[in-house]
Amino acid sequence: MFDTKAHVVELFNKLIEEGEEIKNISKKLYFSGNKKEIAPERYEAWKTNCLTLLRSTFSSSSPHYDNFKNLKFFDHYNSTRIYLGILRGAKDDIINGYFYHKDLMLSVNIYDSLLARSLKYIESGSSTRAVGVLETVVEEILFKIADYKKIKYSRDDKLSALAEALLGAEIINKEAENKLKEIDSICSMEQDKDLNPEYFKELLKWSQSFLYNYLGSTILILN
Repeated sequence: MFDTKAHVVELFNKLIEEGEEIKNISKKLYFSGNKKEIAPERYEAWKTNCLTLLRSTFSSSSPHYDNFKNLKFFDHYNSTRIYLGILRGAKDDIINGYFYHKDLMLSVNIYDSLLARSLKYIESGSSTRAVGVLETVVEEILFKIADYKKIKYSRDDKLSALAEALLGAEIINKEAENKLKEIDSICSMEQDKDLNPEYFKELLKWSQSFLYNYLGSTILILN
């Protein structure tokens, strides 16, 4: 089972590390009297990534996001110092348990646990149970994505229909749609006597990755 909280903390660590690099470069320019500025493309990309992460973990109504977004710009060096303070404060809040999207974090952990159970089923030869769990989990993941993205669907929709709807809304890419259709094909088999356990394990591994990417990170931006 992957740890969503640890993953989010690591994302903050990476942005803090990049921010430190930007701060050090800006500091040299600032105190040397050099009128040159750090590459604006890098600076704005970093700020955008910071805002995305803050919004995804604490929402756009949180003080972390609001303070970062509305900070009055002074210069690259001093502004970056303040930005880093906000990021570190946000990271500490996550470590101490103040995670805004607790419902999503809980969902990710539950789904991951169920996928692990599906793996145990397939390894023990209970392929019918393994397929049933995989189908249910992947469907629920897609339902949750559709809910957050306000995509119309029916609870009776099959995986392929859900995948096509999400592809049409540009939420998933073609590769993901194809994988979801592969899973749908396996789940639609009348009986899984011919199910290749190794192939099934590959789809399970992909499903965990999909869960991690779309509920554990990407979809967190949705509120």
